Amino acid sequence: MNEEERPGRSDRLRADCERCAGLCCVALPFAASADFAVHKPAGQRCANLTAENRCSIHARLRESGFAGCSVFDCYGAGQRVSARVAPRTPGPRMPESLMFAVFRVTRQLHELLWLLTEAEAVEGGGEAGALAAELDALIEEDADTVLAVDVEAWRARVGPVLERVSERARRGLDGRDLARADLMGARLRGARLRGAGMRGALLIAADLRDADLRQADLLGADLRDADVCGADLSGVLFLTQPQLNAAHGDSATLVPDTLVRPAHWPDTSSAGQHDAPRHRRDSRRGAAGPAGGGGGRRSGHGKRTGRGADGERNGTGAAGSGDGGPGDRAQRGARNGGERDGRERNGQERNGRKRGGRERDARQPEPQRSGSRRSGSRKAGPRQPAPGKPAGSDAPGRNASDRRGDGRRDNGGGPRRRGRR
Repeated sequence: MNEEERPGRSDRLRADCERCAGLCCVALPFAASADFAVHKPAGQRCANLTAENRCSIHARLRESGFAGCSVFDCYGAGQRVSARVAPRTPGPRMPESLMFAVFRVTRQLHELLWLLTEAEAVEGGGEAGALAAELDALIEEDADTVLAVDVEAWRARVGPVLERVSERARRGLDGRDLARADLMGARLRGARLRGAGMRGALLIAADLRDADLRQADLLGADLRDADVCGADLSGVLFLTQPQLNAAHGDSATLVPDTLVRPAHWPDTSSAGQHDAPRHRRDSRRGAAGPAGGGGGRRSGHGKRTGRGADGERNGTGAAGSGDGGPGDRAQRGARNGGERDGRERNGQERNGRKRGGRERDARQPEPQRSGSRRSGSRKAGPRQPAPGKPAGSDAPGRNASDRRGDGRRDNGGGPRRRGRR
């Protein structure tokens, strides 16, 4: 569907930095992290912002350590606030602090407006269209009215509307229910996820290459570092520009025509380009380890898959090596318990063999020793046979060849001597 064919769609919901006074580069804070090279408090101009309110490193944001800027999108709030309260023509201007506050609220309302217009396009109007018109009119009010808006109350009104639209749009597709599922690092390459409910799903570093995500509900799903190369995202429900910017795609990725293909995506598909980042991400929680190593990624249904300790692939995750849930832990606990029992039995067998070996050794004639001292009733010096009997005979109380089964000497029914061996 083309831009003109979408009811309620307007360019004012697309970010246009050329018509903005660089509000996001001043009004919003960011902390030094993997996404931002430096720390900047709210209200302070970014050091990369020029006097003309243009980003001096816009073409190389990621290389410069500002990947977070390449993901951010204001949904057109920047140019809307700039046009109303910060005109570039001479005249009275609103104080910057107030202007920044209005921008922060307007951006959140524009995000809700984007989602409502998406829902309106899916159903051709309905309750989503009426709510979008009401919200749009509210944003046009004066600064004090905008600042007084309860954003959370609006989220509570918009959420159920989007959910009903999603249910009707996905009806009959038998999509999987993966709402709020922990699919971090999941191996979902080529997965059939059409019509799946994936609201709030954790898809960080997930492998979604060549996956079919048509009509899947991705409202609030975390797609940071998700690999969507070759994936079909056309017709996906409630996908936003920041979500798309946070993922890794290529020219083969089918993107909804309401969104802009991220500039940092490569022009051509190359397995090598995307395999390397994935290997680095494999060390994160939920990533797969080597075969038989006990690791495992989560499968599409939220359970881990991978290779267990026996090196055989487990497709269901029920007894895999990963921690996919109580069932997995119980299976693994039973297996570990069996291994412990086996080790105990092996230990007992080894101990038995040792005892048996000592008993067998004891049945053999002891070599004559000199110069050694044995504890107990034995005396030092070489052993002498009893008169009239050859060496090694079963002299009562002296020869160890006739032992009881429990390892004690049998003194022929007489009193047993107690002593240490």
